[in-house]
Amino acid sequence: MVKNKLRFCLSCLVMAAVALVPLLAMEPTPIPNTLHLTSLDGQTVNSDHLPNQGNWLLFYVNPQSHFSDEMLRVLQKGLNPNSVASAVIIVGGTLDDLKTFRAKYPDLGGAVWYADTNRDAFTQLKLHGVPVVVGVRDQTMRWAVNGMLPDAASFKSMVNSWVEQRPPAKAS
Repeated sequence: MVKNKLRFCLSCLVMAAVALVPLLAMEPTPIPNTLHLTSLDGQTVNSDHLPNQGNWLLFYVNPQSHFSDEMLRVLQKGLNPNSVASAVIIVGGTLDDLKTFRAKYPDLGGAVWYADTNRDAFTQLKLHGVPVVVGVRDQTMRWAVNGMLPDAASFKSMVNSWVEQRPPAKAS
């Protein structure tokens, strides 16, 4: 009986580990230069307005998603100032949705906020579900996590450490 329980627990751990690997790993994919977003002042901007050097974070959220609310709530309490300044938050919704979401999370005001009014960015970035956080280095998406990690401390550590990590030196 104990042996069966142990075997079952071990099997669950192995399956969980195998399931998490694809969540973090992804083929490095450049941010499309055809991306069009709406800024807080209603202007259309393209991917040239996104950070183009170093490590930064792209968060895609949806105002109708409880999990998006949960992610932003955790981020508001746990992102260090460098991470907030290195974050781009894209709200899949209207300009009013963007303004409402941003006002709801004032501690994330240092991030750059955009609306994806026609869900074009969601499609071009090949995202799957919301919320999603993408680790970007030099305009190339390096990893992504859909949803929230069950442990908020691990989630905060993951996003903060990505921004603090120094990019590898470029070969000359």
